[in-house]
Amino acid sequence: MTQKKIAILGAGAIGSTIGGFFAKNGVNSTLIDIWPENVQQIKSNGLRVTTMDDEFVTHPAVLHISDVSSSGDLYDIVILAVKSYDTEWTTHFIKPYLNRGSYVISAQNSINDDRIAAILGWTRVIGAVVTYGAGIYEPGHVNYTSPKERSPFILGELNGLVTPRIEEAVDLLNNVSGGGVKSTSNLWGERWSKLCVNSMANAVAGVTGLKSAELREVESSRLISIRIAAEVVKVALANGVDVQPISGVPPQMYLDAISDDLIMGEVEGILMSGAKEIGIGRPSLAQDLLKGRKIEVDYLNGYISKKGSELGIPTPVNDAIRELAHRVARKEIEPSVENLELIK
Repeated sequence: MTQKKIAILGAGAIGSTIGGFFAKNGVNSTLIDIWPENVQQIKSNGLRVTTMDDEFVTHPAVLHISDVSSSGDLYDIVILAVKSYDTEWTTHFIKPYLNRGSYVISAQNSINDDRIAAILGWTRVIGAVVTYGAGIYEPGHVNYTSPKERSPFILGELNGLVTPRIEEAVDLLNNVSGGGVKSTSNLWGERWSKLCVNSMANAVAGVTGLKSAELREVESSRLISIRIAAEVVKVALANGVDVQPISGVPPQMYLDAISDDLIMGEVEGILMSGAKEIGIGRPSLAQDLLKGRKIEVDYLNGYISKKGSELGIPTPVNDAIRELAHRVARKEIEPSVENLELIK
């Protein structure tokens, strides 16, 4: 592709991973972040990326968010990699620095594409479903916790068309890890599938202290996750979404598993067999709790509760895990598998 001016807004786990692989593979981009120590570390010593196979240090361009205006740069492509609760203000912030014909790729948890489009316009937004795991626990050092063979992204236009700019974005993001980025004409189905995966894992990990693979290996967390998924699927289908398979399981199976022990066993088996493939890290919400940061649960399980309430669909398990996650964040309770016993 013709080299365009690229910014990655948010240099946390996802943004730093993208920026690190871009720099390694000769793609010029600028990381923009609000964390001063992270920016300074990358400027002074480079960005260290640790994968499951190796480790490397790169030297991407990086700006503190306060220095963007003085840089004089305008961007053709902006990859938005901030927390869901930071979506609106960061979108407003970057809007004056977008070139004509530019677009923003939302590489975030939850479903924020419509919120970004309300600020920039629907034609300026592409959705990127992030399908890899990563963690950042110290400035300037990101851990990529998924196998190289896993496709890192699924990209789609909000209107379902497969356009030349989607192909351009696929080519660009193929520079991350082992490539294999996919495009889709069903972004919303992929979004809801990933929202379900996040809702099954993030808050449950935060409440229990379990890592990603352990969530599937421990019976109590596995069963709660399946109940969460059943609620997500019910709400998604009521919204007319063609939900894609969730962790290798057809969506309807989660609904059927609630009342059929045989199907429940099948779903459990699929989840347990895939435990080793999901990597060695922790979900992002659990990382945030370790760092004492604000958590995204209101945009994951809370999003399901909100959408369910709008349609009159009860979501008691999502409601309960959301409240437990907030209790852990407020330090009212400590992370423990026993906390799941509080969910009826």
